[in-house]
Amino acid sequence: MSDDWLIVLAADPLARPPKDRAEAAFELLCSLRNGAEEPELHQVETPEFFDCGCSFDAVFCPFCKKNITDWWGDAMDRWWKGDRRLLAVETPCCQRASSLNDLDYLSSQGFACVAMELMNGGPDLEPAEREQVEEALGLPVRIIWRHI
Repeated sequence: MSDDWLIVLAADPLARPPKDRAEAAFELLCSLRNGAEEPELHQVETPEFFDCGCSFDAVFCPFCKKNITDWWGDAMDRWWKGDRRLLAVETPCCQRASSLNDLDYLSSQGFACVAMELMNGGPDLEPAEREQVEEALGLPVRIIWRHI
């Protein structure tokens, strides 16, 4: 049997909203998807990586669209072993400044200091629901779907 996680994270990977805002957004998300399992609120000092699980396929340069998946693995190793607040990278293909968070992931992935996870949380958020969560959090969000 497989499971899916709805992961809602702050679009800015370094954003750390006040604890009460994060908790209010999490409570709202849980109420919007009240049948979800294993709800979890992440609030950390340095960004964590939230992946798409089995849906991972490839990573592309946001500028020239070249497949940079092999380079990305090495870049992620450097990030993991270094200062995790530093997400800046130079693309290997066109040597342009970017961020690990802003690369083109075939299936959405991202980095965040605040994220909310719900296992088997049902369908994607409707636009109005997403706006409610963003308002409660006080920040724009990115949606990740992890499939395992």
